[in-house]
Amino acid sequence: MQDYIAVDWGSTQLRGWLIRDGKCVATKQLPLGISRLNGEAPAEIFRQHLAPWRGEQTLPVLMAGMVGSDAGWCPVPYLACPAAIDAPGRGCSASPKRCGLCPVSRSSWPGTTGVMRGEETQLLGAGQIAPADCYIMPGTHSKWVQVERGVVQHFSTAMTGELPSSAAEPVADWQAASRAAAGRRRF
Repeated sequence: MQDYIAVDWGSTQLRGWLIRDGKCVATKQLPLGISRLNGEAPAEIFRQHLAPWRGEQTLPVLMAGMVGSDAGWCPVPYLACPAAIDAPGRGCSASPKRCGLCPVSRSSWPGTTGVMRGEETQLLGAGQIAPADCYIMPGTHSKWVQVERGVVQHFSTAMTGELPSSAAEPVADWQAASRAAAGRRRF
């Protein structure tokens, strides 16, 4: 595929890349993540901001991230680990208007369960550029990914971005917040 639109549509950001003849010729980054659409449909956001790149052509679109979640445009299935790094690309789901949504990976590390939404496509590129046994992927939910011979064995998630962001938000009623937190404690 030489001409296409690549989209990483996460919780807080929408990022798009227009690829022509295998090279990136335009980019967009907008604060229109799935959690920030304020009731607007993802299809409409796509139409307004990225569809104009198609022009008269019907360029294929590959999307990854929260766009494939239950809250996104079209839910896509999970891939169980271990899974080949290139498995998400082989399992893309078709959605309206020739948009492919990459499936997400699910991992069970002892005592945990996690999902990747978008990071698996970053791994595909990282594996091409710098093959490794372990990848650390920064973000709102950072991932530590264990890879053996091109196969994701396990990964774990850390709330590196979400936790500090939540802690920085002011709380109007500290006593009510404290009571609510106390009610959720389970040791």
